Amino acid sequence: MLKLNLGSGFRNIPGYINIDNRESTTSDLVHDITTGLPYGDNSVDEVRAYDILEHIPIGKTMALIEDIYRVLKPGGRFEHFTPSTDGRGAFQDHDHKSFWNINSWLYFMDDAHRALYGTKAKFQGNNTDVVTNPELKIIHTHGILFAVKS
Repeated sequence: MLKLNLGSGFRNIPGYINIDNRESTTSDLVHDITTGLPYGDNSVDEVRAYDILEHIPIGKTMALIEDIYRVLKPGGRFEHFTPSTDGRGAFQDHDHKSFWNINSWLYFMDDAHRALYGTKAKFQGNNTDVVTNPELKIIHTHGILFAVKS
């Protein structure tokens, strides 16, 4: 089973290929995911993206999600955990380069929204908002999605 942990930093997960773009981390693979994932079509069982999507520049987010979809096997699992613009967490980190909320995922799940931009990626599953720090008013969007392919 091939599983990828994108933006692993120093949080390697056993059983995953831990990928980060910084050589200073303890990742298994140093790679800039904005240039594409170095795996073949339909070759990956699972992709995990915790606290990484918000660090991808706005102009490159669509291509990254499309590439995650490309490498996932039909029914492959994509799990994300991203600070939501519905809370303060999305804006507090000076290195955040894109902004997400639960509605952002409509463009990868709902056919009418996908048609607006010609999005190839199609996922089904659930996205929920999770209050991760009530005192600081931080909300994350957590999704467990599955690649819909014929």
